[in-house]
Amino acid sequence: MNQDIRLYQEGSGIPLTLLHGWGMNSAIFDPLVDSLAGDFKIIRVDLPGHGQSIWQDGMSFNNQLEVLADILPESNLLGWSMGGLFAINLANRFPQRFSSLTLACCNPCFVQQPDWNCAVEQVVFDEFSQSLIDDWQTTIRRFVGLQLHGVINARELIRQITALLVRGGSPHPDALRMGLQILLSHDARKELAELRQPVLSILGRRDMLVPSSQAQHLQLLNPKIRVECLAQSGHAPFVSHTESVSELLREFIKSSPA
Repeated sequence: MNQDIRLYQEGSGIPLTLLHGWGMNSAIFDPLVDSLAGDFKIIRVDLPGHGQSIWQDGMSFNNQLEVLADILPESNLLGWSMGGLFAINLANRFPQRFSSLTLACCNPCFVQQPDWNCAVEQVVFDEFSQSLIDDWQTTIRRFVGLQLHGVINARELIRQITALLVRGGSPHPDALRMGLQILLSHDARKELAELRQPVLSILGRRDMLVPSSQAQHLQLLNPKIRVECLAQSGHAPFVSHTESVSELLREFIKSSPA
């Protein structure tokens, strides 16, 4: 096992691997683990340069995928936000190892393209990138706020996520910059379209970062994708609507072929 990457295991039952999003760490999934640990063996990973995992200079997206492929067991995959890009590529490259894929508020192409307008505008992304260079800690705090914009009890949930982020460990600034580059340049639509495993996409109607309007576009990419949109959720549905997400996962994974 790669000792530079922290992997955590809890619970028992069907194996389920959780991959977190940009700037976060695996502690963000605490509410979901508490809900699911009786039904699933949960594997959580701190992505390179996040939480307790070491960042190595020059790590590309492919380098990180190789590291993850070396340490992750056979399981179902859940990728949240940027973690979904890792999950899509792992499921595409190793279909025999990853039996289903859940995308939580993930866009296979995060920045708008001429043929993909259900994404963040380039100018908005550029402003966010510049703010990271100027003050990454303030940018992270702003990002946490964006995740829960418009959600009931947003202030309480922001405090909860911030506490989890602090407990799990601060991200390496270079990992943050590489993550933004991945979000800007990586287009996983082809890989998602090719998947033969069952795929569930969970979207939030109030998500400021991943438009729920992508639902119909996802199903055009791959008609087998099941899309569930939570009306009152933002970008972190497993925190704001833990039980709803848990029930979706239980039903989806247990009904998927082993």
